[in-house]
Amino acid sequence: MLITEISEIAEEVGLDNIDPVGITVVLESHSQPLSSEELYNLVQQLTEQQKEDEDEKDRGTKEMQTKDITDILSTIYMAAERLCDIDPNWKHSSTVKRGIRAMLHPYYEILQKMKKKSKQFTLHSFLMSSEPQPGPSSTK
Repeated sequence: MLITEISEIAEEVGLDNIDPVGITVVLESHSQPLSSEELYNLVQQLTEQQKEDEDEKDRGTKEMQTKDITDILSTIYMAAERLCDIDPNWKHSSTVKRGIRAMLHPYYEILQKMKKKSKQFTLHSFLMSSEPQPGPSSTK
């Protein structure tokens, strides 16, 4: 009965000429326990797949670092200042400088949030840091 159902499903999805004997062999092979070597190989394959998945995930979600953003923004702002210094047309260079700052504003906001977040204390750490620390006694 199970083999018949599998054959029918295979035909419905477009897999013609499925051998019922082949279905039986596959089902029986999955009913037998795996050997230690087969289990080891399976674990190795799963581990490798997980590492590949994590590597791919890390590539797509690499987190920006405060120092990197600060360095990049600083470099770009200095270049804009340099442009203003060498361009005799003040109106032109100031327009370019404003445009650069406007385009980079989203990154500036991200940087400010990152700095603020890194400075936030938990209530416990805030209270612990504000308690007076024991110092040397002044007994004579």
